[in-house]
Amino acid sequence: MSDKKKLRVIYRSNAHSPFWVVADKSGLWGENGLEVDTSPQLVREKAVESLKKGAVDVISGNHHNLYSRNANGEDFLHLAQAANTWTDNFMVVSDGIKSVKDLRGKKIVVDKVSSHSGLNVWLFLRQEGLDVDRGDVQIEGLDASYEDRWKSVLDGKYDATFVCIPHDKRVVQAGGRVIPVRVMPMVRGVTLTTTMSFVRSHEEEVRRLVRGMVDTIHFFLTRKQETIKILKNHLPAALPIKNDQELEALYGEWAGSLERKPYPSLEAVANVFQLACRRNPEIRGDYNPMAMWDLHYVRELDESGYIDKLYQ
Repeated sequence: MSDKKKLRVIYRSNAHSPFWVVADKSGLWGENGLEVDTSPQLVREKAVESLKKGAVDVISGNHHNLYSRNANGEDFLHLAQAANTWTDNFMVVSDGIKSVKDLRGKKIVVDKVSSHSGLNVWLFLRQEGLDVDRGDVQIEGLDASYEDRWKSVLDGKYDATFVCIPHDKRVVQAGGRVIPVRVMPMVRGVTLTTTMSFVRSHEEEVRRLVRGMVDTIHFFLTRKQETIKILKNHLPAALPIKNDQELEALYGEWAGSLERKPYPSLEAVANVFQLACRRNPEIRGDYNPMAMWDLHYVRELDESGYIDKLYQ
């Protein structure tokens, strides 16, 4: 495809990097007529302001913090959703805790109480009948790594925390206890976020981006060994994978979560909106969360039969 279009993308977490690395190193952006420049920007407000000022075109992420801004007249929107499940669903626990209900009266550590991952824990516990506001359980923030947080549980400073792979296996190797819990629907990970003004003036780039996303998901799901090789050779140091076993687990988590057709699920949108309302309760009842989503580019590609043909 000639006349390549350029896009500047930043991802909000290093956990998104497997998708962007595979999309780049597989050559799929080029096959879709794109030159995509990706880089991390882990500070939420810097990412948003970069998008608003036109310094970047798309953010991978910013899931719950834009609803209040749109409720106040801004034009952010999500175009597609790669995964709809919470992946920090491994509970690291101290002695005597055998299930989620045993967390009553206990102290749970998260990265930040108001962050996406911290609010995920708040909502999960609330759905399990443990309401922070009633004093059923305590949630405290510790702005540190996953490893520092689970080690604080093993050291007896906290009663529990929630981790993703490969930390579940690392905890067990360190002599700790891990209890898998249910997978909660959640908008997270690679969410194509931009603005309505950008979409209006760059429809062709948006179509190519969405098609490239679909192609990358297909590559991930159907070309396992090539995907693992790319991940092994190109994952950033900020996403430390120590061995082939952990790399296999990382691949398994992604392959088990990716949506062949990158729509958000209704349950995931409903849950992420609960996080938004927790941060900004004034928007509850006044803003429809589906107004944030412009899915017609995914639907256009879907109805053309393109996605189904990939898997035939």
